[in-house]
Amino acid sequence: MVHYLFALMMTWGAMTAPKPVAGELVVTVQNIKYNRGKIYMAVYNRKEGFLEVKNAVATNVTKVNGNKAVIRFKNLKPGYYAIATYHDKNNDGKMNTNMFGVPTEYYGFSRDARARFSAPSFEDARIHFKGGNMRTVINLK
Repeated sequence: MVHYLFALMMTWGAMTAPKPVAGELVVTVQNIKYNRGKIYMAVYNRKEGFLEVKNAVATNVTKVNGNKAVIRFKNLKPGYYAIATYHDKNNDGKMNTNMFGVPTEYYGFSRDARARFSAPSFEDARIHFKGGNMRTVINLK
């Protein structure tokens, strides 16, 4: 009988425990050098496929209007995410690079993770979104 009561109590506790609440992640992009083009942004929730847009859990594009932009991701579930963004100043829909593959357009990552000889890892850019409302800033480089 005691086992049944314990099982019932555990079930009741699981049923009444607060569930993580989806929320809004607001990303401010700063250091926009040219008042033209668009800001492209992608949010990833795992290291496999990081920086491959098809693997993003959310994407957004906004027109540049000034030296900063604000992009909102609504109904995002709590979890770990990494964000990548770039300023498509010539409006061709892609990140332009030179003949060595080095970006010629400004870009940035969450936590202002730095690219050295390659893009930063998911772990370098990872932020913890606990749900509710959260703000973060990315400085373009």
